[in-house]
Amino acid sequence: MGQANNEQVLPLLPLRGVLVFPYMVINLDIGRDMSVAALEEAMLNNDRRILLATQIDPEIEEPNPDAIYKVGCIAEIRQLLKLPGGTTRVLVEGIKRAKIIKYLDTDKFFQVKVQVFAESVDESPEMIARTRYLTNLFEQYIKLNKKIPAEALVNIATIDEPQRLADLIAGHLALKIPEKQKLLEAIDIQERLEKLIEILTSEIEILEIERKIGNR
Repeated sequence: MGQANNEQVLPLLPLRGVLVFPYMVINLDIGRDMSVAALEEAMLNNDRRILLATQIDPEIEEPNPDAIYKVGCIAEIRQLLKLPGGTTRVLVEGIKRAKIIKYLDTDKFFQVKVQVFAESVDESPEMIARTRYLTNLFEQYIKLNKKIPAEALVNIATIDEPQRLADLIAGHLALKIPEKQKLLEAIDIQERLEKLIEILTSEIEILEIERKIGNR
């Protein structure tokens, strides 16, 4: 499976209307034959590892490589369940960002060569300050946005790794797919934190205005 210089060959599962970040644990319902074949390949020959990449247009039934974003998330299959009616439910956990370099096979399922992105560790005072600021913003956001369970904050309050924090927060935000994709493609952690701070600041402003209107 793995090769030198951080390249791997993996089966690809194209996602429709959903995007998975590292550290995210999510159930996906899979119906398409190619997607089921990709899952089977991952279980048999790839150590339960699969690349999840989102379709640019979720309406396309049989996407070609051009219809799928290039940056996706390598995930581990935690559980696989065959449901009545031919659907397969799969529980996956996102692990690392990766970029599709080349499609090797597009016959029964998509097999791709990917470049895996390593996360750099930055423990500078500036990074620590930015990480704390992001946690505080998310706290404000949760207080205003009743749709997010309070335990999300408990989980996030204990995290001081910037990468993990950023991806867990990104997973909780109700953003459109292109915006989520930009966060997934922000390989540089500084850039990712900046984007999240910008998004949260703007969302908090909107929620504050909505609350004021509601109070009138």
